[in-house]
Amino acid sequence: MKHFTFTVSDATNVHAVEAAAGFVWVGCCRSPSLLLKVSPDLQTTVPITFDREGGLHDLAFDGRNLWVAHSSGHLSRVDPVTGEFRSWRLEVSGGQHPFLYCLTFDGDHLWAGTYTDPGRVLRIDPADGGFEEIVLPDVPNHAVRALVPTGDAIWAGLYTVPGRVVSIDRRSGEIATLDLREGNILCTSGAFDGRFLWFGLDTMPARVVRIDPQTHDIRGHDLWPASSCVRGLAFDGGFLWLGLYMEPGELVRFDPETAESRRYTMPPEFANVRDLALQGNTLWAVTQNVRYRPSGLYGLNRDEMERT
Repeated sequence: MKHFTFTVSDATNVHAVEAAAGFVWVGCCRSPSLLLKVSPDLQTTVPITFDREGGLHDLAFDGRNLWVAHSSGHLSRVDPVTGEFRSWRLEVSGGQHPFLYCLTFDGDHLWAGTYTDPGRVLRIDPADGGFEEIVLPDVPNHAVRALVPTGDAIWAGLYTVPGRVVSIDRRSGEIATLDLREGNILCTSGAFDGRFLWFGLDTMPARVVRIDPQTHDIRGHDLWPASSCVRGLAFDGGFLWLGLYMEPGELVRFDPETAESRRYTMPPEFANVRDLALQGNTLWAVTQNVRYRPSGLYGLNRDEMERT
């Protein structure tokens, strides 16, 4: 394992981690936003401070550039080599500056989920930053928290009670809403294993929901009774990895075929997992820790799960 707590000034309230272009990128939700470029050996940390862009909430990599979503309504494109960036302040219908909460790249377009009224998903052209606005008329304010691309659709997990997800056809823009049924509430994170969609929930005990994108069959899986709040979800080609927002933090390896799980308890100084990223055989977790100070970055060699 490899881990550290940040010593960079004000590197608190971490919200996002992305492994891209040979580095680990950590986003801090503050004003102005702070992005940390960390070497995989954790020996070098380069801070990138934005200007008027505040509230960094998510990161995505398009194979060339790193993209940053801010709650201030800004979208930033960062050169991963030089650290230079360009930002746009987006505006959607009704004159709103969208709170950009989640961000993903599907191989062609960036997709951003917003906190607006009503909720929206933005399909963004990475070539020029231009975007198309897709309004989700049945989605209340403060709702879109996770975006998961599949072959032909983008699935949006909504932070609602009762829980719901929305599928958006990537070509036609057609929208369909799926009710997750009682107990499956407050989507926070998502992943696709090539066959099923998985959404992590903000519940106690911690729960993941499996959705068949073809039949819309829904199955929920609870973890142990004292577990709480899935705030990170990643798929490594064989297993799902869950990061739990609890003290101390827990990393869970979940078998999508058998629903068997294996726990890894983090050291006491690492609490409240906020996001996960995979880089080779390393699972990276960022933690907000107690009262957000100090935030942490934790790297787990996935083979260690076999020895613990």
